[in-house]
Amino acid sequence: MIYLIENKEHRNIQSSLEYFLKFNIPKNAKILDVGCNCGSLIYNIYRKGYKNVQGIDINKEAIKIGKREYKLLEKKLKIYDGYKIPFKNESFDVVLMFDVIEHIPSVERFIKEEVYRILRKGGLFIFQTPNKPMNIIFVYIDNNFNPFVKWWEEHCSLQTYWSLKKLLMKSGFKEIKIEKYNILTDYNKEKVKKVAGRVGLVLLNISSKLPIRLSTNLWGFAKK
Repeated sequence: MIYLIENKEHRNIQSSLEYFLKFNIPKNAKILDVGCNCGSLIYNIYRKGYKNVQGIDINKEAIKIGKREYKLLEKKLKIYDGYKIPFKNESFDVVLMFDVIEHIPSVERFIKEEVYRILRKGGLFIFQTPNKPMNIIFVYIDNNFNPFVKWWEEHCSLQTYWSLKKLLMKSGFKEIKIEKYNILTDYNKEKVKKVAGRVGLVLLNISSKLPIRLSTNLWGFAKK
């Protein structure tokens, strides 16, 4: 059973959880979720037996909600400034960033100087982020095809397949894999149906068959 407060998260927690679990990470691993919002993902990870979890976010209200809703995580959710991750070098075995990369203004510096820094040697950086060309299209659909919508204001660091791979390589990661993952989830179907009706569902089905470079989202991992 998935325990979450999805309506306050604005992201697909179930898919993120399923993607994390496929790595079969040891239960004693130290895990940090960067941009955890209310903490629904790490709460679900915690309930799967991973007790060494932490979550950080710049949103004070989200952290407040998480501490209230998830009492087990009350001391594991922290506010941070979005610039400096408040942990020592090589503190974690796994760093998670789902639907976060695209929101970070200086993402190159952040990945190289912060994410890489806090990972132990051999540690995993597991991520998901919208694919730039497809995300721009969906933003316009979401805004009723308004030609003046500023898609870059919220998603200031959107990546393509190649730019993301280059970013990770320049940050020092040695083993990198970027892939597609299932987008035909109840969450995504409901989301596109609400915005574009049956047309949205057709587009979602078509998108699920596109090659990785044209997929809606880029999933993957990088190893230190």
